[in-house]
Amino acid sequence: MREISIAALLFCFAVGVQARVWTNAEGKTVEAELQRVKDDIVFLKIARTRKIHPFEIDKLSEADQEYIAQHLRNMEERLKAQRLKERSSRWLTDYEKVQAEAKEYDLPILLLYTAPAWCGYCVILEDNILNKSEFRDYAKGNLVLFMADFSKKSDGEHWAKKYPELKKGFPCSGYPCAFLISPDGKNLGRIGGCDKEWTPEVYIEKLEGFRNAPLRESPKKGKKKRKKK
Repeated sequence: MREISIAALLFCFAVGVQARVWTNAEGKTVEAELQRVKDDIVFLKIARTRKIHPFEIDKLSEADQEYIAQHLRNMEERLKAQRLKERSSRWLTDYEKVQAEAKEYDLPILLLYTAPAWCGYCVILEDNILNKSEFRDYAKGNLVLFMADFSKKSDGEHWAKKYPELKKGFPCSGYPCAFLISPDGKNLGRIGGCDKEWTPEVYIEKLEGFRNAPLRESPKKGKKKRKKK
């Protein structure tokens, strides 16, 4: 277990850790505040003396051990929320960086095939949805953006050679075309084209529908049995 300083987190998030009664395996109790956890040791500030003392976690009561575990989970969630808040809603073009960010933040990837240099609907998608603050704010905390710009024929050929598995696994026959991909590479859903009446809210609703829908397994193909004459 890596060290997590509760004091540092309190400074960042202004969340109070109140003193509580702690109990060891022998039934002895002490009122103290949780300060930090390092490996299998918890550091508590004793309410009576205001001094910090280390305690072995496995020698505390089960209730205390669960309290520590839950507290650390809460702190991790707060750190994750803070990191998401500091993210920028930028479009990436390198899939290795996209994958790393998706795994780091546990977020799905929005793969967008586009060609704004000559595709009118791609421009509509950018102007009416992607460049709007509503979508950017949503993407900041919910998506890793991955753009494949095929404005030039050579761009498409280069991209297909660089990412043949993506081209095969997420085929696109027209622009714009977007795929929502899970951090582990599963296809969650596809949005083809762009309606002129679509708003950021409509697009976000489609993406949320993909995220909340159960994954469907592809049907296994088997040999067809010949009918007996």
